[in-house]
Amino acid sequence: MAISRFSYASMNVMDVEAAAQHYVHVVGLRETDRDTDGRVYLQAADTQDHHCVILNPAKTAGVDHLGFKVSDRADLDEAAAAVTAYGLPVTRIPAGAVKGQGEGVRFPLPSGQQMLLYFHADKVGYLTGMENPSPVSAHSTPGGRVTHLDHTLISAQNPQDDVKFLTEVLDFSLTEKVIDPAGNTLAAFLTCSHTMHDLAIGPGPDGTFHHMAFGMDSRTEVIHGVDLLKEKAVPALEYGITRHGIAGVTTIYFHDPSGNRNEFYNGAYLAPGAPGWVPPIVWQAEHFPRGAFYYENAVPEAFFAEVT
Repeated sequence: MAISRFSYASMNVMDVEAAAQHYVHVVGLRETDRDTDGRVYLQAADTQDHHCVILNPAKTAGVDHLGFKVSDRADLDEAAAAVTAYGLPVTRIPAGAVKGQGEGVRFPLPSGQQMLLYFHADKVGYLTGMENPSPVSAHSTPGGRVTHLDHTLISAQNPQDDVKFLTEVLDFSLTEKVIDPAGNTLAAFLTCSHTMHDLAIGPGPDGTFHHMAFGMDSRTEVIHGVDLLKEKAVPALEYGITRHGIAGVTTIYFHDPSGNRNEFYNGAYLAPGAPGWVPPIVWQAEHFPRGAFYYENAVPEAFFAEVT
């Protein structure tokens, strides 16, 4: 099976217009479409597909589903059969049910969050255009200088159940994990592409969303993002700008108006690109604070307690 990458997050928000303003003027996405159900579709500068974030009008915040793209239409049938054989329910999603997107298959992870696999996405092109483009976006473009949606982290009471499903059924690779003294997995970082994680799983209530991360070209761009958060008075985690020990990236966390956590980040290492080619890095639980926040060597209580 060939799941090629994490493509989009379909997010529930209580105020769609406030959220759209945030994702355009703070995060730096461009609005690409709207539908008759009130959803807003947005995309980053360096991705051609129709959307990387969908904003759904809702009474509570959180994630509706996570979209992953496959390399071939036939992968959808293979995935549906494999997930069904594993014992999880599969729903066929017709083309157009998600605007700008072809048919798909949707199913829950063992921890309850919904995953949707699809092959086709309509193209909106790069922000800089598709003919004789400038190599960089205009500095007048609003928001942070994000290039793409990079990864997401969800919460699970037993992360190992999700790891088993993702590696054995969907061919993800485990790149790093955190274990307790008994060897139980407390957190896991998995990839289906060439980056060190497309999907991470941390400790917390089943079915909840921790954050989605937007990639930037350099640490300088992350610093610019922090300046922007201060200028617009967007609440951010007390740690930041900082660095994760896991993956070694430069990072800052903040929230959209509904409370869904976002991240600006830069600097993840590349994964080998095929399942099981290299063993995962292992972090013992007593070293996890340094792995989570390398400079501070401590994890703020709110970091895992606040999920949507």
